[in-house]
Amino acid sequence: MDVSAYLANAATRQMADVEAAEAQFARLDAVIAEAEAEAATLPPLPEVADDDLTEQERLEVQEAMGLVYGTDGPGARSGNAA
Repeated sequence: MDVSAYLANAATRQMADVEAAEAQFARLDAVIAEAEAEAATLPPLPEVADDDLTEQERLEVQEAMGLVYGTDGPGARSGNAA
């Protein structure tokens, strides 16, 4: 088998694998698309100020932001690993 035949065969096989994966997840993709369409029609949530949160909720938000931004980002606390 020469190189061009090998590449054509590999490309064809990869396309078949992608199509099989897409078919396997088609129902899940439809559920996600339906949920996104439904969410787009919902009104926006009201803004939440720090004063509206309990101390525990503030700590949880700060911890989550530390995971997102790492130890050097906004809301990070010293001594915590990201």
